[in-house]
Amino acid sequence: MGLNIVSLNCLYYAIDYMLGTMFLGYYLLFILLILIILNNYLSQIDAKRRNLITLLSINSENFNKPVIMKKYTNIQSAENCKGFSETIRQLSKFTSDDKFYRWFAGVIDGDGNFDVRQINSKLVLKSIRIKLHDRDVRILTRIQNYLHIGKIRSDKQKPFSIYTISRSEDLFFIVNKLNGLIRIKVDGLRKACFYLNIDYIEPNYNIEEFDPYLSGLVDTDGTIVFNYNCNRIECNLEFKYNEYTNKLNFDKVIPYYKPSILLREKTNQTSRITSVRFKSIAFKYQTVKGMVYLYDYFMENRLYSDFKFYRVSQIKKFITIRNFNNEPKDSVEFKIYSDFLFNWIQYRNPLWYKVPFVSKLR
Repeated sequence: MGLNIVSLNCLYYAIDYMLGTMFLGYYLLFILLILIILNNYLSQIDAKRRNLITLLSINSENFNKPVIMKKYTNIQSAENCKGFSETIRQLSKFTSDDKFYRWFAGVIDGDGNFDVRQINSKLVLKSIRIKLHDRDVRILTRIQNYLHIGKIRSDKQKPFSIYTISRSEDLFFIVNKLNGLIRIKVDGLRKACFYLNIDYIEPNYNIEEFDPYLSGLVDTDGTIVFNYNCNRIECNLEFKYNEYTNKLNFDKVIPYYKPSILLREKTNQTSRITSVRFKSIAFKYQTVKGMVYLYDYFMENRLYSDFKFYRVSQIKKFITIRNFNNEPKDSVEFKIYSDFLFNWIQYRNPLWYKVPFVSKLR
């Protein structure tokens, strides 16, 4: 009888061992299934998240900086705009980090500067600054939220805000990031590199397709205007002519849309008595056929100047009603055309009523 009990116990033990082994097998199979699903999910995560791995590597190995988590403002994303071109978005070859620093370089070249001073016969980089009208303060908050460094202060006397980076470790980090991307404020960058003992990198003046650098320049120094006589929306850039702006080549930035280049003499009134004459160089996107390509570029590389972004985001709608300007002024079509232009010119523009073509609308 004792042998039977022992045999029975052994049988129970064997069955229990088999069940345990089967359970372990099912458990491992379940874990494997979860890992496959998770891997597929991670492979589809936006490039912004994937890029954090690269950013962590750069920060830990070269700059000993913390991982930068981007904070999003409540500004509408270009990808959420109605009519956004998914095909164009997929063509972008720049990572999230690349896009930010290329755009940032355009902002610096537009309205930024490297504050390098000579102290005790030595060059010293005091700060990197960007000064913008309060209307465009979200450009500054976007930079601060992305970098998690620097301060923004308002001018108490004028409607301007200034973003400043002044800590030595932050200056070293930013100069390294912008090195090779700055094309206009080259003298300041060279001096900053010399002060920080960084080898200066010459930028490529043949700017690549869909490079966000152009959007940074337009955010700060560019204009989005309506040409009433030619019935089109235009984008213009103008700089003081020098050895650096002369080399700028935007021919490839917006596919199928090369800007026209205009050189002209201008006068800067320094006071009531004296004035300074100088030469400027202008890059003008001003063709009817090119408007759709302009729209596609800025839907891929959105502007963070809200009123400029609003203006370019309306191009697609404008194309559909553009010919209504030829209709009789008492027609429904011309009313639609007039309403569009009123809204377009009034958006965040307190001086809209001074625009000459307003009097020609219904």
